[in-house]
Parts: sequence; structure tokens; C-alpha cells
Amino acid sequence: MISYSLRCIFCKKTFEVVEGSKKYRLYKQNMEGKFSCEDCDRKIELESRKGLLGKL
Repeated sequence: MISYSLRCIFCKKTFEVVEGSKKYRLYKQNMEGKFSCEDCDRKIELESRKGLLGKL
């Protein structure tokens, strides 16, 4: 199984993407792109939901 180690653009921690995952496919399409880890993805999603619910 192939995996790549990437660096999160927010928390600067190293995380791995494994073959078959969505982030792996995105990485293979754009190897110079910027990626975030799962923890930061969850934080961003929670903050956006809070912002959306605050507007209702």
C-alpha cells in the first residue's frame, strides 16, 4: 500500500495519506497543493457550522 507524508498548512504537523483515500487522489492530481490534516478539517467544519447557525 502506498502512502505519502504531508505537512498540514495550519498546525504544521506531518500526516499520512494512504492509497485509495480522497486526499491521496487530490495529492496525486496536484502535488504542489496545500493540504490540512483530519483534526484541522474537523475544526474548520465545526467553525463553519457555528457561523452558519449564527446567521439563522
